[in-house]
Amino acid sequence: MNLDFQEKEFRQYTEQAVSIYFDWLKHLRGSKIYHNYTPAQIQERFNETLPEEETPMESLLASVGSDVFEMSNFNPSPNYYGYITGGGNQVGMLAEFLKAGLNQNNLKWHNAPANSEMEKIVIKWLCQFMGYPDDSAGVLVSGGSEGNFLHLAVMRKVMGPASLSEKGLYGQKPMTVYVSNQGHSSFDKAMDLLGMGKEYLRKIPVDDQFQVRVDLMEEAVQKDLNEGLLPIGVIGIAGSTNNGAIDKLNELATLAKKYKLWYMVDAAYGGPAAGTAVAGHLFRGMSEADAVLVNPHKWLYVPFQVAAVIVRKKEHLKNTFSLVPDYLRGGSKKTEREDLMDLTLQLTKDFKALKVWMTFKAYGAKKLRLAIENDIAVVRYFQGLVNASEDFEMLGPANLSIATFRYVSENDGIKSNQARVDAVNERILELIEEDGRIFFAGTRIDNRPALRINCNNYRRTKADIDFLLMVLRELGEKALLRSV
Repeated sequence: MNLDFQEKEFRQYTEQAVSIYFDWLKHLRGSKIYHNYTPAQIQERFNETLPEEETPMESLLASVGSDVFEMSNFNPSPNYYGYITGGGNQVGMLAEFLKAGLNQNNLKWHNAPANSEMEKIVIKWLCQFMGYPDDSAGVLVSGGSEGNFLHLAVMRKVMGPASLSEKGLYGQKPMTVYVSNQGHSSFDKAMDLLGMGKEYLRKIPVDDQFQVRVDLMEEAVQKDLNEGLLPIGVIGIAGSTNNGAIDKLNELATLAKKYKLWYMVDAAYGGPAAGTAVAGHLFRGMSEADAVLVNPHKWLYVPFQVAAVIVRKKEHLKNTFSLVPDYLRGGSKKTEREDLMDLTLQLTKDFKALKVWMTFKAYGAKKLRLAIENDIAVVRYFQGLVNASEDFEMLGPANLSIATFRYVSENDGIKSNQARVDAVNERILELIEEDGRIFFAGTRIDNRPALRINCNNYRRTKADIDFLLMVLRELGEKALLRSV
């Protein structure tokens, strides 16, 4: 039984797939970003009994173009502002195609030699791009949630009791970890799943710039010490998911050293901006961290999914994750080889490094920095327009590429009516999905509904921001009428 195509056939199908992509890309602007299909409508298009017989590839690819692409969000569009979604890049697309053809599993060096060495190089390049010590070690994983789980596992292993691996947490002092109340929800999950308990994740209040209050964090550490608990680590945020805030990383480094705590920086989103001239100063102190998380699929525009767990000392990763059963001992005697399975939880591990490596090689660090700086310039342009307007207000500084704001039109006299403002802004978020010309999701700032955009897309221009505000004003007027 042979599942391969003849070369001529395969080239024909790849050309058809490329045509599908570029036919879609022609509508980068001027088309709907979100089509507002219901789950039932999508199920109706795809749901069928298990296909027992083959489908001709031409018709299968055609249905992907007409159905899958049609029912997907147009994430590469500059009118897509949702969550923290990078614009992707075409070099990464080629890398993913070639990666699938190679079909490597990076668990053992002798099973994937080129991949294993390339991953080390990519980690070094990421460190150099961000200004983090490039003799650090690291491993590529799926995303920030997995990355933060692994980082807390390392923190627990390094700072916890020596008997942890064999005896577990039974009878031990509770271990406490300190982070801003703007920290990612994955820290809560990690504390839960690692058995340390969400109760012992100390969420420290922030100031009016959404930066953690370092003085309050120190008070919390002292209180826990006095109560006989075991503080183990401090987490600094270098670009919060909610509003892009960056903690005073140098002050957190000083605090961690004072109390001999592990210091990790969650730079999953903001990290690449540390390498730019316009924002690099905001990241002072990150280079002193014991560990850093950064996601190339966010602000290096690499296609989903890839994140980097980086630790200053390789042995901390090995001591946390290395466990080699008999059936995986082959090829391990040559000491110059590094098995990636020793640095992470996974055994089955794909070739994520290729698309990051090719992105750096094809575009160069200089061009990537310019793209990031353009994103920052675009969001600052947005901030300037909002500050100059009478119908919108900013809810915090736009230091990186995220802006949080609110519609406060005076047309219906709602500005002084907080409940009405909140209702109108919640209605705008509903209308965004109904309308489909732009896309983003909201958040809450000071426990009130807020609009939130993210501008991680090198294709975006100031004209796209003008279009965004035009659409939002139209939707705002509709929301005023519908929320009466």
